[in-house]
Amino acid sequence: MTLTGKHVDFGAELSAASSACAGLLARIERAVQDREPVAGTDTAALTGLVQSVVHGLSVRANLGTAREDLLATARLAHELICRQLTSPTP
Repeated sequence: MTLTGKHVDFGAELSAASSACAGLLARIERAVQDREPVAGTDTAALTGLVQSVVHGLSVRANLGTAREDLLATARLAHELICRQLTSPTP
């Protein structure tokens, strides 16, 4: 299959997103090896969560959400993720 026109742009974006995902997963796996988050952290799930937050923020930004609201959401997501990753699970 050969991509043409605007499909080439989509293909390039998809490739870049896949590369970014791999980079994020590698960074999270390094953090686990360095014992930054608690033992047993599911690196694939954490990568998916971070991607979901970033994607959601992107969609909201494109819809015109105020910068302050986006920052508040990002701060809350950061706080919740950090809390989960540094607290031992019961």
